[in-house]
Amino acid sequence: MTHDDVITLFREQAALMPEQGPPKSQLILGLAQLLADSRGRLSKENFETLVELGAALYKEGNSQYQARSDVDTIMTRSHKDNDR
Repeated sequence: MTHDDVITLFREQAALMPEQGPPKSQLILGLAQLLADSRGRLSKENFETLVELGAALYKEGNSQYQARSDVDTIMTRSHKDNDR
């Protein structure tokens, strides 16, 4: 199987998903479980590559969460300022 074959699988699976798809936290947890279950069966290089992918998902998800949290804080402060 080539990486093009896998990309095709990704496209096919993506077409079956709802528009928004699963939350990143669910994807990260799924990947974490896969890695935990596969640790002794994957090569060191493959394991490290999957950890890197998980880290990228985690970082992006954390950035989005932080951005939403920052907006919420700003909106809360703005609301309190308008109440004065």
